[in-house]
Amino acid sequence: MDIAQLQEKFGGNGISFEEFNGFPAVRLVNEFSSALVSIYAGHVIEFNQPGTENILWMSKKSLFKEGSPIRGGVPVCFPWFGAAPEGKSGSHGFVRNRMWELYAAGNAPDGGNFVTLYFEDKEFQLFYTVTAGRELTLSLEINNPGAEDFSFSGALHTYFNVSDVEKISVEDLDGIRYLDTVINETDFQRGALKVDREIDRMFPTCGSTRIIDPGYKRIIHIDKYGSDSTVVWNPWIDKSIRMADYGDEEYHTMICVEAARVPQLEDMGIVPGGQSVELRQVIRVEKL
Repeated sequence: MDIAQLQEKFGGNGISFEEFNGFPAVRLVNEFSSALVSIYAGHVIEFNQPGTENILWMSKKSLFKEGSPIRGGVPVCFPWFGAAPEGKSGSHGFVRNRMWELYAAGNAPDGGNFVTLYFEDKEFQLFYTVTAGRELTLSLEINNPGAEDFSFSGALHTYFNVSDVEKISVEDLDGIRYLDTVINETDFQRGALKVDREIDRMFPTCGSTRIIDPGYKRIIHIDKYGSDSTVVWNPWIDKSIRMADYGDEEYHTMICVEAARVPQLEDMGIVPGGQSVELRQVIRVEKL
């Protein structure tokens, strides 16, 4: 369906459709917040609330090109996380490089609104519901239509906008043994996580995390369900320069904190035949 057809079928009550950098997108607007979701890649582009800076971060150099991922916001990494398994190609899966379908849109009970996108492959079906209101809720339902178990890894690879990455802290990971994939070593997190170098740490935890941002005077809470791993990432200087879709100085204003299932921690999701599982992330903002 084109933009006009989508608007006629699903629009109204704070739900509208537009073209964003060449791709159809859904805009959700209510008294509490606004969000923009690209139908290409099933990708959350924006989530904003009155009285605070943008909550999600987007690269100004992102390639909005079919067949390429979007840099920033919330990419959906699926059906694998990281390097492709044997016989496959592309990092972080392929659903972030494909067009999805719009399945449903409407108003949420708390005064917010939602959109549900759909993606189907021969091994799985995805129903991805993005609800914007007092919080941003991302619910990825993974359905296995077959008879055999389906295994996956993946992440809701969320990029957060911060005032200064060297002055923020990521809390609630103290004492957890992590894998540092930059140097391929394990260690224990001691206190709050501070960023002063390239960070790519995988924590085996199903718990919530917080980003404390004194510059923007806010705390971002990241609560999750169906995720036994938390990934924290910032590319820092050298890697930023190497990435074509990322500005050389953009690392100063972003941090990724991700609800994930990662093979590096032997954390694979299993969907029994004929059943579904959910990967969910809830983002809420509190003033400091």
